[in-house]
Amino acid sequence: MATPPRIRKNIDSLTPDELADYEHAFSKLQEISNTNPDSIDGLKYFQALHDTMLGPCEHANDTFMPWHRAHLFLFEEALRRSDPPRTANVTLPYWDWSALPSGTRYPKAFEDPNSVLNHPGRASKKVCRAAGDTQCEALPFPRKLLEETVLNKSDWSNPDPAQSLMSFGGHAGGQMNCQGQFGSGFGALEEPAHNGMHFRFIKGDMAHTTVAAEDPIFFSFHCYIDLLWAQWQEHFQVGTDLDARLCGLFKDREHLEENRFHVSDTLDTAMLGYTYEYTPGEVAPEQHVGATPFPSHPALDIATSASSRPALVRTIELTVPPPDVKDALLHLTDVQVTRPFSYGADIYLTPASEQLRTEDRTFRELYLANVLFFWEAHHSHGENKHNITVDLGRALKSLSYSHAGEQWVVSVALTMSDGGGAGHGDGHGHPEAMAAVAVDPAEMMNFGDLTLDVS
Repeated sequence: MATPPRIRKNIDSLTPDELADYEHAFSKLQEISNTNPDSIDGLKYFQALHDTMLGPCEHANDTFMPWHRAHLFLFEEALRRSDPPRTANVTLPYWDWSALPSGTRYPKAFEDPNSVLNHPGRASKKVCRAAGDTQCEALPFPRKLLEETVLNKSDWSNPDPAQSLMSFGGHAGGQMNCQGQFGSGFGALEEPAHNGMHFRFIKGDMAHTTVAAEDPIFFSFHCYIDLLWAQWQEHFQVGTDLDARLCGLFKDREHLEENRFHVSDTLDTAMLGYTYEYTPGEVAPEQHVGATPFPSHPALDIATSASSRPALVRTIELTVPPPDVKDALLHLTDVQVTRPFSYGADIYLTPASEQLRTEDRTFRELYLANVLFFWEAHHSHGENKHNITVDLGRALKSLSYSHAGEQWVVSVALTMSDGGGAGHGDGHGHPEAMAAVAVDPAEMMNFGDLTLDVS
């Protein structure tokens, strides 16, 4: 008889004993690394697989989710063999960051000062539980938004990097030669939710690509991304190269070419021995007070232009179309960033007479149409340029019902990040990024043109 798959649960749904066993297994992996830093059974090994070029981890292409699924699978296997029989049934719990947290900002388990899952340097401001509370931050990516803008993407990948955000998985560029850490285009789940949660919501070590996995929350954060992919797979098919290698990840812990993971090894969670128990979490309140012209983006408090002066604002005028809009695609061409720091591109949709006031929370509640987050080295820097296509259909379709024929303006605020947050994490930033603060931001980031296609 086949062994039934183990069940990965929400970390808030674990029994006290289940949570204690997970914390115990995590501590055991730490002990292994402390005793033998080179052990491939220790925590540092799994952190290094993601954080350094030992892997490398894969981002900005359609191997992003297969790579991280394999990484989490290997980590869970290490947890289970860390101290049997106690740890033999441990499963990796996920953090549902699309629902209100059980703690102030995170699940209570990650805020317990006595837990191995606690970590210094994370952002700590409370998440809003009532509209109109200015002493908190809005939940940036609630489940409803993910369902409307991510889980509904039927295409797995796109061969055009500029169009990759229109697909679930990203640019169709699985790395067969394993020469680079970052690909050419994000999918709809990786950008903006994955990137924004890393360096704008969690901050600390999670804000930096070089040390992100040193925060224990990394594994449960990515476990929810894996759950979302599993839910997407219930309706749509993966269309990437199934033979694409997943760089730096090895079956049976043997560093041999024939034992590398491939995309095809990751497509069925049941074949990997696990499934998910999912119950929708508590819904976040909408932050705006009164009527809004369109459903503004809820990431209004982590938008990069909310806390840092934009380095560049580029605009395009728009006559709001009649209410038969099918698609509205905003194109940013020849985007160039000269240094590998984190930055954001916030898109505002405003009446022609309205001044851009990105620092005003009420303004963002009304007019923030979309957000993009580029996490350190996630796009080529220096002389390289790239194009980005952003979906504005969600905002413009709604706007067309009440403001058709009016003159509005689309503004893109390109903004250098204000950092990863105070604490342990800030000491690990890329040297060039740290030095960049002394340079005029307008000299470090630019783009060539802005166009809007409405159909």
